[in-house]
Amino acid sequence: MLTLLRILTGVCGLGCLLIGMIWWLQPGVAAEILGASLLEGTGLSTQIGDSGAFFVGSGSLLAWGAFSNRATLVLVGGVLVGLVIPGRVLSAVVHGGSWTPDEIIGECVIVILALATASAIQRHNRSSLFR
Repeated sequence: MLTLLRILTGVCGLGCLLIGMIWWLQPGVAAEILGASLLEGTGLSTQIGDSGAFFVGSGSLLAWGAFSNRATLVLVGGVLVGLVIPGRVLSAVVHGGSWTPDEIIGECVIVILALATASAIQRHNRSSLFR
């Protein structure tokens, strides 16, 4: 089970990492993948820089943690993805943004997967320490 969780988490991480690279290299494609539109001027620079950094950062943490068997990295990557959820809700409720339930569900799945993987890695590492 641990191997399957690590593989799934690593693949999710690599997917996020890829989206981040696409934000930096082909932002129009990345925006289209995510159902967003590109901003202009300073907003565009912020959108590309911040979105790319978020996806590269969280994806790297998820993948690196999963492939190197490091629960803390997986947990941090999952928490970063999870922090998007309240931002989406606030955007919709307070600032007039669109509701994005499909994206929220996807982020919840990644968070749950990261939590399960980190927990399994910790159990495995703890049990192998005393054998």
